[in-house]
Amino acid sequence: GKTYTMFGPPGKKLKKADQGIVPRACLEVLTSMRERRGRGVEVELGMSYVQVFGSEVSDLLKSGQVVGQGQDGRYANTRATDRVGHRYVLDGKTECSVESWDEVQELLELGEISKRVSATAMNERSTRAHTLLVLTLTQKAPSGFEVKSRLFLADLGGSEKIAKSKADAGLVAPVLMVGGEEVNRVSWAEYYSHRQRIQETQQINKGLFALKTVIDALNTRQQMINQGAPLASLPYVPYQNSKLTMLLKDALGGTSRTLVFCTASMDSRHALESLQTLRFGERCGQVQQRPDADKAVSVQAALRQLEADIQAVEAEIVRKERWETRLIRRTDVDTVAGSFGDPTYTREEVIPTSVLVGAEKDREDLEVLLQRQMDLQGLGGFVAKDYRDMKLKEAADGGRGMDFRSGASFHSKTKAKEFELDGVVETALRFFFRRSKLAERIFGETEASRHQRVASEQLHENYQVLAQFLRTRWEDATAAGSEKRTFGKAMLDLTREWTTAFRDAPEKRDEALARLVVQVPQLLQAGSPSSAAGGGYPVAASSSSPSLPV
Repeated sequence: GKTYTMFGPPGKKLKKADQGIVPRACLEVLTSMRERRGRGVEVELGMSYVQVFGSEVSDLLKSGQVVGQGQDGRYANTRATDRVGHRYVLDGKTECSVESWDEVQELLELGEISKRVSATAMNERSTRAHTLLVLTLTQKAPSGFEVKSRLFLADLGGSEKIAKSKADAGLVAPVLMVGGEEVNRVSWAEYYSHRQRIQETQQINKGLFALKTVIDALNTRQQMINQGAPLASLPYVPYQNSKLTMLLKDALGGTSRTLVFCTASMDSRHALESLQTLRFGERCGQVQQRPDADKAVSVQAALRQLEADIQAVEAEIVRKERWETRLIRRTDVDTVAGSFGDPTYTREEVIPTSVLVGAEKDREDLEVLLQRQMDLQGLGGFVAKDYRDMKLKEAADGGRGMDFRSGASFHSKTKAKEFELDGVVETALRFFFRRSKLAERIFGETEASRHQRVASEQLHENYQVLAQFLRTRWEDATAAGSEKRTFGKAMLDLTREWTTAFRDAPEKRDEALARLVVQVPQLLQAGSPSSAAGGGYPVAASSSSPSLPV
């Protein structure tokens, strides 16, 4: 299950093969810390261990105390968002500094004692809330440049159906009436104690639903951005619906890499829940991160220095500035009462005005610094960063089919708008011409490769050259006014023509490719020019083809 995957089986001294994700990650971080300290980097590691139950965040390292309770000045001079538990976690106020695996293990054991765990009809040790372990790593190079990064390790509570988990077993009514007579009565304390399991189920499901809503919103935003929608029209991502999503906001939509494990049962009785879990995992896998673009180390260092300069200037302004009352003379032109236009007369009045003085030069310096900060922050723009740097470079089935994560490609139901993508055009060209006699010389196709599907990023570069040629021809024709269709529509019509022509006369495949090749010098060089001149290519006399989308 989930807790087993994250922490491993219960026990203090586990073999490495039995350790879960959390101990493995902690050991790897600690090993990396020792290596970097050997290179002169100052490294500090902080660990927070909390549990989210509804709108309540509990610190498992403090016997389950609600985060934020007992803080001095908790409500003094703070924003409303600073008073809630998740902000204390993200601000590092629940962290414990750790230096060794023994310290980490001790804290994990301490947190295990305070976890909400109980038995249900489906699990003897069911986690009754969402658990988060947060590692905060601070690194400072000898040059003074500092980087802070976080690793969120979440053990989510499982989605439950009350009918299966029997979380409502033992529920009692405050008063039981039969035939108008009171049969049984229980205290309110006893009533709420019996409702504890069902309340835990409700809070778990609410958190998971909020997480699903966030994932759906991120997917919708990505689809709209890919379609060219303006940023102002993108849907809002409702992180605030749950403390769980508030805590995981940076991990879901920031400059992060997110990995999701789905645990499902092979039991046919739970097929529906297993299918829903897998669908949720697939939705998570489709999220593409769109962070503020990653900034170079030099840019980050400059921004940190600017932030320090801005704070220093602001402090100087606060120290120097004062209010001063000035008398301003204002001249007004007025008319004589009861008349319009002439005659007019001029009158003066003195107006007292309060102005800030004493830090005019500092104000100018602050404006310059703020503008410089905005310029540096604008270096990143809003370029999308696809999270799939680790995606598979070839089909997972060994070349017998296209992996769904490999992006768009040509197929029988490809629409016009999909042809706007270069990858779709390239895969379409390979689909039609990989069996041509010229494909071996032009595209490097072999007898074996002709029977395999290849991901768009692995196609021969000449497919890209030919696709770019078709797009250039379309652009020239559009500029000349002879082409009114979009590029996608033109390519869709062209592929339909090829489909009809090649079905009736397969030999036309070679002729069509030759007509294209003869117009692209780069492709002629890729083949055998001598054989082309000697009749190796069945080149048509015309240099243009009605099959081209121009």
